[in-house]
Amino acid sequence: MKKRRLDSVKAYVFLSPFLFFFAFMVLYPIIKGFDLSLKGQRGARMWYVGFDNYARVLTDPKFWESFKIPAYLLLVQVPLMIFCAILIALLLEKVEGRKGATFFRLVYYIPSTIPAIVAAIIWGYMFSDSMSPFLPILNLVGFSGKLLTREIVPLVMLIIILWQLTGYTAIMIYSSLLSIPKEYTEAATLDGAGYWQIAFKIKVPIIKDMLITLFIFNAIGALQVFNEPWMLGGLVVLPTNYTPAMYIYNSAFAHGRFTYAAAMGLILAAITFIISFYFLKSATKQMFTE
Repeated sequence: MKKRRLDSVKAYVFLSPFLFFFAFMVLYPIIKGFDLSLKGQRGARMWYVGFDNYARVLTDPKFWESFKIPAYLLLVQVPLMIFCAILIALLLEKVEGRKGATFFRLVYYIPSTIPAIVAAIIWGYMFSDSMSPFLPILNLVGFSGKLLTREIVPLVMLIIILWQLTGYTAIMIYSSLLSIPKEYTEAATLDGAGYWQIAFKIKVPIIKDMLITLFIFNAIGALQVFNEPWMLGGLVVLPTNYTPAMYIYNSAFAHGRFTYAAAMGLILAAITFIISFYFLKSATKQMFTE
């Protein structure tokens, strides 16, 4: 019993630095944000209003309109990226051990090391009406319109996010593929199965847990997207509520409605949690059924 208690004390001692920073950097801001969301504000003066801010957010049409872009990313970008990442990971596994395999892994991984703000600036330059490297080619074919308009911003965002995150996702899937025992593929090969049959009927189902985790993480990122539309907003005029994160930021720092923004942030966090929990629970239920 004494040894057990000693081991517990040692564990908490080792965890204490993490627990301290977690409490200070995560728990305290959440508690402070919740306290702030329960107050009304006019300038620097604040007063207690209870859950009035939450009621206003839930009936705010601008807040719900801001989910159009996250819904688009969730339904288009996330599945497309997972599918492309699976193909890349399978190709990387196929050339594993061959000359140049390390180089290709590095090439696919590099975009994920570039901060989202920098990536948005780079792609903003690519679609700039005055500096784009595509202008000479477009002039040759007689194109004289604007490269970046509000209508194609979602497509540009899709390109940026796919370019930046697909390689990283592929490396994660590739690592999972390498952990699959060779016996599975060898038995299938002896039965006459081809490479792609083995890949999609044996390997991909085996790493389903990893794919679900990646899907959830990317779904969270889609709901909280901010950097890309914020930077592209310097090239084309976008609504203040183009995404939920932009609406929260503009409400707080452009209009000074900090308490209202805090309530929106917590509601967005709750929506993100519910969606993530739903996908996780559905996937877990399916795995237990299988």
